[in-house]
Amino acid sequence: MKKNSTKVYDIDPRKIDIIKNFNKRVDFGDIDELAAQIKEQGLLEPITVIPYETEDTKETRYFLMNGERRYRALMKLIENGEEISTVGAHFLDMKKDELTDADLYVQQYMRNEGKRFNDVEFGYVCQALKNQGLSNSEIAKKLGKNPGVITYALQSLDYDPRIKEMIEKGEIGGTEVRRMYTAYRKKYGDEWEEKANEAILAMKVNQAEKADKTDKPAKVSIKSNDLYGDVKDTKTFYAGMKIFKQYVDFFRRSNPGVSVKLNIFEMFDNLSKNSEMTLRDLFDKAFTEYKQQA
Repeated sequence: MKKNSTKVYDIDPRKIDIIKNFNKRVDFGDIDELAAQIKEQGLLEPITVIPYETEDTKETRYFLMNGERRYRALMKLIENGEEISTVGAHFLDMKKDELTDADLYVQQYMRNEGKRFNDVEFGYVCQALKNQGLSNSEIAKKLGKNPGVITYALQSLDYDPRIKEMIEKGEIGGTEVRRMYTAYRKKYGDEWEEKANEAILAMKVNQAEKADKTDKPAKVSIKSNDLYGDVKDTKTFYAGMKIFKQYVDFFRRSNPGVSVKLNIFEMFDNLSKNSEMTLRDLFDKAFTEYKQQA
Protein backbone atom coordinates (compact mmCIF):
# COMPACT_ATOMS: atom_id res chain seq x y z
CA MET A 1 0.00 0.00 0.00
CA LYS A 2 1.42 3.34 -0.99
CA LYS A 3 1.74 5.74 1.89
CA ASN A 4 0.45 9.22 1.26
CA SER A 5 0.30 11.83 4.03
CA THR A 6 -2.69 13.53 2.36
CA LYS A 7 -4.83 10.39 2.04
CA VAL A 8 -6.85 9.14 4.99
CA TYR A 9 -6.66 5.44 5.85
CA ASP A 10 -8.93 3.49 8.18
CA ILE A 11 -6.94 1.80 10.94
CA ASP A 12 -7.73 -0.07 14.16
CA PRO A 13 -7.01 2.33 17.07
CA ARG A 14 -6.07 -0.69 19.22
CA LYS A 15 -3.01 -1.18 17.00
CA ILE A 16 -1.63 2.29 17.71
CA ASP A 17 1.53 2.49 19.85
CA ILE A 18 2.77 5.48 21.83
CA ILE A 19 6.52 6.06 21.75
CA LYS A 20 7.52 6.25 25.43
CA ASN A 21 8.57 9.73 26.62
CA PHE A 22 8.12 11.07 23.10
CA ASN A 23 5.22 13.44 23.65
CA LYS A 24 6.32 16.49 25.65
CA ARG A 25 2.79 17.67 26.25
CA VAL A 26 1.96 18.13 29.93
CA ASP A 27 -1.67 19.23 29.79
CA PHE A 28 -3.95 17.12 27.58
CA GLY A 29 -6.98 19.24 28.41
CA ASP A 30 -10.45 17.86 29.08
CA ILE A 31 -10.35 14.35 27.58
CA ASP A 32 -13.92 13.61 28.75
CA GLU A 33 -15.24 16.62 26.84
CA LEU A 34 -13.31 15.65 23.72
CA ALA A 35 -14.55 12.05 24.01
CA ALA A 36 -18.14 13.32 24.19
CA GLN A 37 -17.58 15.42 21.04
CA ILE A 38 -16.13 12.45 19.16
CA LYS A 39 -19.01 10.24 20.29
CA GLU A 40 -21.50 12.81 18.97
CA GLN A 41 -19.75 13.94 15.78
CA GLY A 42 -17.13 11.29 15.05
CA LEU A 43 -13.39 11.91 14.64
CA LEU A 44 -13.40 15.06 12.52
CA GLU A 45 -9.61 15.43 12.26
CA PRO A 46 -7.57 12.29 11.42
CA ILE A 47 -4.58 11.39 13.55
CA THR A 48 -1.09 10.95 12.04
CA VAL A 49 0.87 7.71 12.28
CA ILE A 50 3.90 5.84 10.93
CA PRO A 51 3.02 2.26 9.93
CA TYR A 52 5.55 -0.43 10.87
CA GLU A 53 5.76 -4.22 10.92
CA THR A 54 6.49 -6.12 14.14
CA GLU A 55 9.57 -8.32 14.04
CA ASP A 56 8.01 -11.43 15.58
CA THR A 57 4.48 -11.69 14.16
CA LYS A 58 4.91 -9.39 11.14
CA GLU A 59 1.75 -7.60 12.23
CA THR A 60 1.15 -4.09 10.93
CA ARG A 61 0.99 -1.57 13.76
CA TYR A 62 1.30 2.22 13.97
CA PHE A 63 3.46 4.69 15.84
CA LEU A 64 1.43 7.74 16.81
CA MET A 65 2.99 11.00 15.61
CA ASN A 66 0.16 13.46 16.10
CA GLY A 67 -3.19 13.35 17.89
CA GLU A 68 -2.56 11.85 21.32
CA ARG A 69 -5.48 13.80 22.81
CA ARG A 70 -7.78 12.34 20.17
CA TYR A 71 -6.25 8.88 20.69
CA ARG A 72 -6.80 9.07 24.45
CA ALA A 73 -10.40 10.17 23.92
CA LEU A 74 -10.98 7.30 21.48
CA MET A 75 -9.53 4.71 23.87
CA LYS A 76 -11.70 6.12 26.67
CA LEU A 77 -14.78 5.60 24.52
CA ILE A 78 -13.69 2.04 23.70
CA GLU A 79 -13.08 1.30 27.38
CA ASN A 80 -16.61 2.58 28.10
CA GLY A 81 -18.08 0.09 25.63
CA GLU A 82 -18.34 2.16 22.45
CA GLU A 83 -17.87 0.09 19.28
CA ILE A 84 -15.09 1.82 17.34
CA SER A 85 -13.44 -0.57 14.90
CA THR A 86 -11.52 1.95 12.77
CA VAL A 87 -10.51 5.61 12.78
CA GLY A 88 -9.13 7.90 10.11
CA ALA A 89 -5.36 8.34 9.96
CA HIS A 90 -2.76 10.03 7.79
CA PHE A 91 0.34 7.92 7.03
CA LEU A 92 3.77 9.55 7.12
CA ASP A 93 6.04 8.36 4.32
CA MET A 94 8.97 7.56 6.60
CA LYS A 95 10.35 4.69 8.60
CA LYS A 96 10.55 5.07 12.36
CA ASP A 97 13.85 3.17 12.58
CA GLU A 98 15.46 5.66 10.19
CA LEU A 99 14.36 8.71 12.16
CA THR A 100 16.57 10.32 14.78
CA ASP A 101 15.05 11.46 18.06
CA ALA A 102 15.48 15.03 16.84
CA ASP A 103 13.44 14.21 13.71
CA LEU A 104 10.67 12.73 15.86
CA TYR A 105 10.44 15.80 18.10
CA VAL A 106 10.35 18.12 15.08
CA GLN A 107 7.61 16.01 13.48
CA GLN A 108 5.59 16.05 16.69
CA TYR A 109 5.71 19.82 16.99
CA MET A 110 5.22 20.65 13.31
CA ARG A 111 2.27 18.26 12.94
CA ASN A 112 0.47 19.28 16.10
CA GLU A 113 -3.03 20.11 14.85
CA GLY A 114 -4.95 20.05 18.12
CA LYS A 115 -4.45 21.85 21.41
CA ARG A 116 -1.45 24.13 21.10
CA PHE A 117 1.63 23.59 23.24
CA ASN A 118 1.96 26.03 26.12
CA ASP A 119 5.33 27.70 26.75
CA VAL A 120 6.53 25.04 29.20
CA GLU A 121 5.58 22.16 26.92
CA PHE A 122 7.31 23.88 24.02
CA GLY A 123 10.30 24.35 26.33
CA TYR A 124 10.43 20.58 26.86
CA VAL A 125 10.42 20.05 23.09
CA CYS A 126 13.27 22.54 22.68
CA GLN A 127 15.22 20.97 25.55
CA ALA A 128 14.82 17.53 23.97
CA LEU A 129 16.27 18.92 20.75
CA LYS A 130 19.08 20.61 22.70
CA ASN A 131 19.86 17.22 24.21
CA GLN A 132 20.28 15.90 20.67
CA GLY A 133 23.08 18.42 20.12
CA LEU A 134 21.17 21.15 18.29
CA SER A 135 21.87 24.82 18.95
CA ASN A 136 19.12 27.38 19.54
CA SER A 137 19.49 28.68 15.99
CA GLU A 138 19.33 25.16 14.54
CA ILE A 139 16.18 24.41 16.56
CA ALA A 140 14.63 27.68 15.40
CA LYS A 141 15.34 26.82 11.76
CA LYS A 142 13.86 23.32 12.07
CA LEU A 143 10.71 24.57 13.80
CA GLY A 144 10.30 27.73 11.74
CA LYS A 145 10.70 30.00 14.76
CA ASN A 146 12.74 33.04 15.70
CA PRO A 147 15.78 32.06 17.86
CA GLY A 148 14.45 34.38 20.57
CA VAL A 149 11.31 32.24 20.86
CA ILE A 150 13.50 29.20 21.53
CA THR A 151 15.41 31.11 24.23
CA TYR A 152 12.17 32.15 25.95
CA ALA A 153 10.84 28.58 25.82
CA LEU A 154 14.00 27.17 27.43
CA GLN A 155 13.95 29.89 30.08
CA SER A 156 10.42 28.86 31.07
CA LEU A 157 11.79 25.53 32.31
CA ASP A 158 13.69 27.42 35.03
CA TYR A 159 10.65 29.32 36.32
CA ASP A 160 9.45 28.87 39.88
CA PRO A 161 7.62 25.48 39.94
CA ARG A 162 4.41 27.22 41.03
CA ILE A 163 4.53 29.54 38.00
CA LYS A 164 5.37 26.65 35.66
CA GLU A 165 2.36 24.76 37.01
CA MET A 166 0.11 27.76 36.31
CA ILE A 167 1.32 27.88 32.70
CA GLU A 168 0.87 24.11 32.31
CA LYS A 169 -2.68 24.33 33.64
CA GLY A 170 -3.55 27.26 31.39
CA GLU A 171 -4.02 29.59 34.36
CA ILE A 172 -1.67 32.17 32.84
CA GLY A 173 -0.01 32.67 29.47
CA GLY A 174 3.74 32.47 29.06
CA THR A 175 3.81 35.84 27.33
CA GLU A 176 2.18 37.51 30.32
CA VAL A 177 4.69 35.94 32.70
CA ARG A 178 7.54 37.31 30.57
CA ARG A 179 5.95 40.77 30.59
CA MET A 180 5.72 40.66 34.36
CA TYR A 181 9.31 39.43 34.71
CA THR A 182 10.66 42.09 32.35
CA ALA A 183 8.87 44.90 34.18
CA TYR A 184 9.92 43.70 37.65
CA ARG A 185 13.52 43.05 36.57
CA LYS A 186 13.86 46.68 35.57
CA LYS A 187 11.97 47.98 38.56
CA TYR A 188 13.30 45.92 41.48
CA GLY A 189 16.83 44.87 40.55
CA ASP A 190 18.10 41.75 42.34
CA GLU A 191 14.79 41.14 44.11
CA TRP A 192 12.72 41.17 40.93
CA GLU A 193 12.04 37.42 40.62
CA GLU A 194 10.70 36.88 44.12
CA LYS A 195 8.54 40.00 43.93
CA ALA A 196 7.21 39.08 40.47
CA ASN A 197 6.32 35.54 41.54
CA GLU A 198 4.58 36.80 44.68
CA ALA A 199 2.58 39.26 42.57
CA ILE A 200 1.53 36.57 40.08
CA LEU A 201 0.51 34.15 42.85
CA ALA A 202 -1.47 36.91 44.56
CA MET A 203 -3.28 37.57 41.28
CA LYS A 204 -4.04 33.84 41.05
CA VAL A 205 -5.70 33.87 44.48
CA ASN A 206 -7.65 37.03 43.61
CA GLN A 207 -8.77 35.61 40.26
CA ALA A 208 -9.82 32.32 41.90
CA GLU A 209 -12.05 34.23 44.32
CA LYS A 210 -13.68 36.07 41.41
CA ALA A 211 -14.12 32.82 39.48
CA ASP A 212 -15.98 31.26 42.41
CA LYS A 213 -18.54 34.06 42.17
CA THR A 214 -18.91 34.04 38.37
CA ASP A 215 -18.38 30.35 37.50
CA LYS A 216 -15.80 31.42 34.90
CA PRO A 217 -12.35 29.74 34.57
CA ALA A 218 -9.74 31.29 36.85
CA LYS A 219 -7.14 32.64 34.43
CA VAL A 220 -4.74 35.41 35.42
CA SER A 221 -4.67 38.34 33.00
CA ILE A 222 -1.91 40.87 33.59
CA LYS A 223 -2.80 44.46 32.79
CA SER A 224 -0.59 47.49 32.36
CA ASN A 225 -1.41 48.73 35.85
CA ASP A 226 -0.17 45.43 37.28
CA LEU A 227 3.18 46.02 35.60
CA TYR A 228 3.74 49.72 36.14
CA GLY A 229 1.68 50.62 39.17
CA ASP A 230 -1.71 52.21 39.61
CA VAL A 231 -1.86 55.86 38.58
CA LYS A 232 -4.98 57.72 37.64
CA ASP A 233 -3.68 58.77 34.23
CA THR A 234 -1.89 55.67 32.94
CA LYS A 235 -3.20 55.86 29.37
CA THR A 236 -2.33 59.53 29.15
CA PHE A 237 1.16 58.73 30.40
CA TYR A 238 1.72 56.14 27.69
CA ALA A 239 0.35 58.45 25.00
CA GLY A 240 2.54 61.26 26.27
CA MET A 241 5.61 59.00 26.33
CA LYS A 242 5.15 58.17 22.63
CA ILE A 243 5.13 61.88 21.75
CA PHE A 244 7.96 62.55 24.19
CA LYS A 245 10.10 59.87 22.54
CA GLN A 246 9.65 61.57 19.16
CA TYR A 247 10.93 64.84 20.67
CA VAL A 248 13.86 63.03 22.25
CA ASP A 249 14.79 61.39 18.92
CA PHE A 250 14.67 64.79 17.23
CA PHE A 251 16.78 66.28 20.04
CA ARG A 252 19.38 63.52 19.61
CA ARG A 253 19.67 64.18 15.88
CA SER A 254 19.94 67.94 16.44
CA ASN A 255 22.55 67.61 19.20
CA PRO A 256 25.04 64.89 18.20
CA GLY A 257 27.28 63.79 21.04
CA VAL A 258 24.79 64.71 23.75
CA SER A 259 23.82 61.73 25.92
CA VAL A 260 20.06 61.40 26.27
CA LYS A 261 18.87 58.62 28.55
CA LEU A 262 15.23 57.70 29.10
CA ASN A 263 14.31 55.83 32.26
CA ILE A 264 10.58 55.33 31.81
CA PHE A 265 10.16 53.45 35.09
CA GLU A 266 11.85 56.23 37.08
CA MET A 267 9.76 58.87 35.34
CA PHE A 268 6.61 56.87 36.01
CA ASP A 269 7.53 56.48 39.69
CA ASN A 270 8.14 60.22 39.99
CA LEU A 271 4.76 60.92 38.49
CA SER A 272 3.05 58.38 40.75
CA LYS A 273 4.64 59.65 43.96
CA ASN A 274 4.10 63.36 43.33
CA SER A 275 0.38 64.10 43.15
CA GLU A 276 1.05 67.71 42.11
CA MET A 277 3.32 66.84 39.16
CA THR A 278 1.73 66.80 35.70
CA LEU A 279 2.96 65.06 32.57
CA ARG A 280 3.99 68.40 31.14
CA ASP A 281 6.03 69.15 34.29
CA LEU A 282 7.73 65.76 33.95
CA PHE A 283 8.67 66.26 30.31
CA ASP A 284 9.72 69.91 30.79
CA LYS A 285 12.04 68.84 33.62
CA ALA A 286 13.64 66.17 31.46
CA PHE A 287 14.15 68.49 28.49
CA THR A 288 15.62 71.21 30.69
CA GLU A 289 18.27 68.72 31.80
CA TYR A 290 18.99 67.68 28.20
CA LYS A 291 19.32 71.31 27.02
CA GLN A 292 21.76 72.04 29.83
CA GLN A 293 23.95 69.23 28.51
CA ALA A 294 23.79 70.66 24.99
